[in-house]
Amino acid sequence: MKKNDTSISSKRRKWRKSLLVMNLKVMLLLYTCLYIPTSVYAQEVRLTVKMENATLEQVIWHIQQETDFVFMYGSNDVAEVKGLNVNMKNKTISEILDHCLKSTHLRYEIQNNAIVIRKQDEKDKERVVIKGMVKDTRGEPLPGVTILEKGTSVGVATDREGRFTFTTVKSDQIVLVFSFVGMKTKEIAWKGQEDLNVVLEEEAQSMDEVVVTGYQRMKKSNMAGSVSTVKAEDLVLTGTQSLEAALQGKLTGVDIQNQSGLVGTRQKVRVRGTSTLLGSQEPVWVVDGIIQTDPLPFKATDLSMASTDPDNIDMIRNFVGSSISWLNPADIKDITVLKDASATAIYGVKAANGVIVINTKRGEKGRMSINYSGSFSIGSKVTYDKLDLMNSKERVDVSREIFTRGLCGTQPLLKVGYQDLLRQYLEDKISHETFNAGVKKLEVVNTDWFDLLYENPFSYANTLSMSGGNEKITYYASFGVSNNNGTAKGNDSKSYQGSVNVTTTFWNCLDFSARVNGNVQKTRAYHSCVEPYTYASTTSRVIQAFDDEGELYYYHHNNGYKYNVLNELAESGNENTTSSLNTNVSLNWNIMKGLRYEMLLGYNYSSSHGESWATERTNYITYMRKYEFGQYNAQDEAYKASYLPHGGVLNLQETRNESYTWRNQLSYVKNFGRHLLTATLGHEISSSTYGGFTGTFYGYLPDRGKTIKNPPLNIESHEQLYPNTNYAQGSYSIIDNKTNQVSVYGALSYTFDERYVFNASLRSDASNRFGQDKNSRFLPVWSFGLRWNMGREHFFEGQNFLNECSFRLTYGYQGNASEAACSDLIARIPSDNEGGIVMGEYVLNIKSLPNPQLRWEKTATLNAGIDFAFWKNKINGSFEYYHKKTTDAIVEKTVPLENGVVSMPMNGGTLENSGWELSFSFAPIRTKNFMWSVSLNTSQNFNKVTDALESNKNWTQATTGRVNKEGYAMSSFWAFEMEGVDPKTGVPVYNLPDVDSPEAQADATVYMKYMGKLNPDFTSGLSMIFRYKNLSLSSSFYLSLGGKKFLAPMFSSDMYNDTPNEYNNLPKEWVGRWRKPGDVTNIPSLPFRNCGSIDLPNGKAYLYQMYNYTTDRVVNASYLRCNSISLSYNLSSGLIRKFAQNVGFSFNVTNPFTIVSSDFKGKDPEVASGSQPLARNYSFSMSLSF
Repeated sequence: MKKNDTSISSKRRKWRKSLLVMNLKVMLLLYTCLYIPTSVYAQEVRLTVKMENATLEQVIWHIQQETDFVFMYGSNDVAEVKGLNVNMKNKTISEILDHCLKSTHLRYEIQNNAIVIRKQDEKDKERVVIKGMVKDTRGEPLPGVTILEKGTSVGVATDREGRFTFTTVKSDQIVLVFSFVGMKTKEIAWKGQEDLNVVLEEEAQSMDEVVVTGYQRMKKSNMAGSVSTVKAEDLVLTGTQSLEAALQGKLTGVDIQNQSGLVGTRQKVRVRGTSTLLGSQEPVWVVDGIIQTDPLPFKATDLSMASTDPDNIDMIRNFVGSSISWLNPADIKDITVLKDASATAIYGVKAANGVIVINTKRGEKGRMSINYSGSFSIGSKVTYDKLDLMNSKERVDVSREIFTRGLCGTQPLLKVGYQDLLRQYLEDKISHETFNAGVKKLEVVNTDWFDLLYENPFSYANTLSMSGGNEKITYYASFGVSNNNGTAKGNDSKSYQGSVNVTTTFWNCLDFSARVNGNVQKTRAYHSCVEPYTYASTTSRVIQAFDDEGELYYYHHNNGYKYNVLNELAESGNENTTSSLNTNVSLNWNIMKGLRYEMLLGYNYSSSHGESWATERTNYITYMRKYEFGQYNAQDEAYKASYLPHGGVLNLQETRNESYTWRNQLSYVKNFGRHLLTATLGHEISSSTYGGFTGTFYGYLPDRGKTIKNPPLNIESHEQLYPNTNYAQGSYSIIDNKTNQVSVYGALSYTFDERYVFNASLRSDASNRFGQDKNSRFLPVWSFGLRWNMGREHFFEGQNFLNECSFRLTYGYQGNASEAACSDLIARIPSDNEGGIVMGEYVLNIKSLPNPQLRWEKTATLNAGIDFAFWKNKINGSFEYYHKKTTDAIVEKTVPLENGVVSMPMNGGTLENSGWELSFSFAPIRTKNFMWSVSLNTSQNFNKVTDALESNKNWTQATTGRVNKEGYAMSSFWAFEMEGVDPKTGVPVYNLPDVDSPEAQADATVYMKYMGKLNPDFTSGLSMIFRYKNLSLSSSFYLSLGGKKFLAPMFSSDMYNDTPNEYNNLPKEWVGRWRKPGDVTNIPSLPFRNCGSIDLPNGKAYLYQMYNYTTDRVVNASYLRCNSISLSYNLSSGLIRKFAQNVGFSFNVTNPFTIVSSDFKGKDPEVASGSQPLARNYSFSMSLSF
């Protein structure tokens, strides 16, 4: 009751206050009406006002004291106007108010002696119409030229006649920006012309471009290093693929390979080949000058180049995301890759694998602009088309052959499919007619596993941004939401991203900028016990998913327990949540002309929580429990004898990463006539810390409050107690990883007459990743480069054939501090199951030996290039050759066992990379209404290990490309040479030369055949744009040549020494298999028990196991992929003038088709070894600007 009285009293006070304000306004209006001076009083009264840093209200009070004017205004409205400097002598009231209210949202009206100040309504703003025409230097009209008001995204495009009409709010200065493909961007200040005539000049795009390296901003014509840049508008970003995937084929010298079609998985990125043997081979990602760290610490096992069966923790890691997954692609302005030593040496020991620099959008001067971009996509689902798998009839024929030929297996007849019918018939449980009828029914089942496990996903990505500012402060803010659903049911990713950037100027010499980015990303995938693509592509279509009543059909799995894949997926899962906060603060102080101090402070924090689980209702846990769920209770012997009688399993990974970078830098720029000198000196401190843990816990009950009921410490069997060593205690490990680095660096650039350029840079790093040997500290990384802009020589004047021509030569060292190696002695206490306590004392196991001489890897790089522009800048491009030699590469060296470890990391490897790159762009057709532009980039890389310490060269390593052998390229692989199929027995026959030699004991490549590289030699990207008026059609292609791969295994591990069981689906190529003596084919017969093996130096290998890795299974992995096709249209300004400034629509198709070797049978070549193929997506996108 008291609360209500208080509320009523408060409302009454507010009402009385409102009445008082109304009364005052009425009195003022009456006073205004009664006091009627001459109509020109406001123009006759003149004042002298001199006030500094005053508020508008102070100016108003001063005018009221000196005149008879009465002001009416809202206090909150005028309170926003501060910092006025008024120095006006003998001016009218109107002139004084015009000065004070300039560039504000307020307007005033003078009615006799009353002055009313109020907010300016949108409809009250005075608007101006600017008309004009845009032509080229030959006087030809240019249609489709983009015209924007500077500082906003408000704009129009010229029509077919090159004319435009632009409407905007009147202001003191209106600057229009004219841009067109192949033309120099031009800014023109409108000064009231009735007809604005604009002439655009063609440009050599590469020469006057400004390159942002993260440490410096330089004109490309003053830079000798090797760089490539792509703008965000040249990428197709629909929200259904990662930024790395969108970059495929866009940057010269950058090879990007997809690993899987699952949502949330990473791509493999390489810049000019591979420059390290042990450690991360990925380039360094830099966002707005700050090096980005991976959400998870590097694991050496990530270097595996072949598909392996991951454990549950690795399944979590696969979906955490990369170091730039937090970034909203809509916030990106451009992306630059730094490739040679001259461009990357300033990054020190992190740059051997290349540097990719991302610059994000910032606010621009001008009125506030609000922009929306949205994309809505539908994806195609995986089907049996082009997967080359057997149907039910073909699969039943295999089972029939096993019986008719009398092939023996290791198991009795199974209770599923053909074998179940055969078992019942042989046991006289069914008649021959019933058996035949059942077989015919099985032949037409054709269960479509892909239809059950996959779908046509709907995805969306939306971003809303705003930007603007004035001479003192600019701002940019964005918020994005995306939901990317994969084609496999249960695989999706949701993300929420926000960004704010503010830049302000103090005293015209101090610039302060701050950026904050936040991101939350949630990804769902699968537990390692089940993966939709693997199941659908390897499970027989004879098996049903549902029984005749529509209920789930459970068949007996090869482990002996009931199985249904839909139940397995419903009762297991994999979820990851990654949160990140990225901040960046910079301070730039112009101390004096030419001398500038720059401070950059970056702080990044990310945390990832990943969990995968399988409940007690899954077949995976049933196999551990040793009986079906609910079959026994706590009083039964089977329950007491079970190692895991209740609950499932939970795998957790908690990781936190905290990193900071603090950089202080002095830059000096001085012009001496035709001489330009630029010098930079800086100091940098950085640190990255990983913390967290990984653990596996048994007894997990997710449907009972997500509790964990520990399994029994002992089991009871035959009235005896035995310790539960399997599941009573979970396994866990602590993540504790820290990298500190202190650096000093300097850079020098000298340019004479814009023709001759010299660049040099030097950096020295100290890191706790190096050994404690003093000779290993502060080793310098350096580079120098020369550039000759020959096209600007005087003897080239007066001709239009060769517009630009520049020669570049650089040499220097790039460095790499491997995070996979540690210089310190690390010991650990093993768990109890490993014998952690002996005789009451803790045991210490050595994890890694100390290596005080461990030092950074060095890569010497030579780069030579030429940039050119021909025929009035219609064709421009560049050609480059490079050679990289890495020494002191860290490798795993085998050491004597008395050291406590099998091997340890040390310096000693040497490898080389060399290659060439060619890129160019031109416009074959450019007419009044139509334009066709082409951009092409190509690169070829040759890689070779010239010296490597001994490594494990067994045959399994040789087939996966992980053998680093002197004289061979990285990713080289070997295969068993196939002689053919024995026409009498149908088993495969191999040629294994020198298999009994002493060398073969340590090197399997002695008796295997070299097949080539997994990585391609040659890559190329092609982009084309066709534009007719406001309609554009663009396409992007990617070509990969030279790589080779094994086809997906024909024989799974359970068929190496056994007949195919009823669960297996088989490749359709098995239809052409050997069936009877005398058959001539290259496809072996069906495997059977004791079908044969060979004793190899590293152990026994089954004949059918070896067949998966024979020369017959190696195919050319070259392919041409169409990455995207886009059709876009921008509405003309006349249609949208009343409600928007720009409206655009586009329709995109990603991954529409791929041309591959016929050996792939139409499969996706990037993931043909057994991973889920990439999906095709259809997207509709819309962009709005207000």
